[in-house]
Amino acid sequence: MLYIEPQSNIRILPCPNDTITISATYPGIAATCAIKGSAESERLLILLKKHNYCNYVLDTLNHYYMANQLNRNFSKVVEFVREKSDSILKADRQLHEQFIREQPNSLASYVALSSKLGLRTNLFDIQHDLNFFEMVDTALMNRYDTIAITTMLDRYVKQAKALNTLRPKRNGCIAIGDTMPDLAMSNPYGDTIRLSKLTAKYILVNFWGSWCRPAREQHAELRKVFRTYRYRGFDIYSVALERNLDDWKNTIREDRLIWINHVSELNYMNSYAARQLGVESVPFNALIDNNHVVIAKNLTPDELNTKLAELTK
Repeated sequence: MLYIEPQSNIRILPCPNDTITISATYPGIAATCAIKGSAESERLLILLKKHNYCNYVLDTLNHYYMANQLNRNFSKVVEFVREKSDSILKADRQLHEQFIREQPNSLASYVALSSKLGLRTNLFDIQHDLNFFEMVDTALMNRYDTIAITTMLDRYVKQAKALNTLRPKRNGCIAIGDTMPDLAMSNPYGDTIRLSKLTAKYILVNFWGSWCRPAREQHAELRKVFRTYRYRGFDIYSVALERNLDDWKNTIREDRLIWINHVSELNYMNSYAARQLGVESVPFNALIDNNHVVIAKNLTPDELNTKLAELTK
């Protein structure tokens, strides 16, 4: 990482015998730089300039979102920002996938695997994208089998494959009668909330997203159900499929979600918890008893109210 300006840097991948020339215009060195004499660095620069543009657009959308909090058509602003953000994420992901497939034996592909869109969204997750990690790992071990980053990646991939063999395979969505896995995720303040620590007789494991209108439309009625049954042994474990911490926290406040067990991996539909249960869309919920056995699923608030009335009478 070559720092010349405090807030920007130039990433280089020097190899033995490289004589590297960097030219740029000040200010804006990172955006204007050109690199010669290092094939790996030149490849990486091409990728990073496109990736940085995606981050710039995402940052602009976030500023637009924040500036329109009091707009009377704020719901349309949210819809516009969501649509554009999803488009940017898809484009950036496709860019990185193509880059890795075309040159898996490049050290730049190693960097590509760790790319983030914004501050939190990982483009690649080893549990979901193991094939890309394996592709780069195999190619780099054949080319650079003694350098630290290659051997570290190799260990990382082997550990992930070992863990995958230990995880039970799920063919489809969790069903009534199944035992709910013990989920553990962070709340908005960074504290881990484990499902097994909840002591209620009946728990609704509810998957939703601030970007999903049908899920948010249920919140007002869900509040009523929670108020009615919270002292009869009912609780909610609320799993948000989000990318952005601020969007998540703002929606909890805006929709007045008064239960306290809010969790998220901030990894959108790549959430490990969602994949573990076979959740492919939201809203999705499963009602479990104190043995964590699923007794009902995909209940509307009215159906949930009826079910809890029957269980708690």
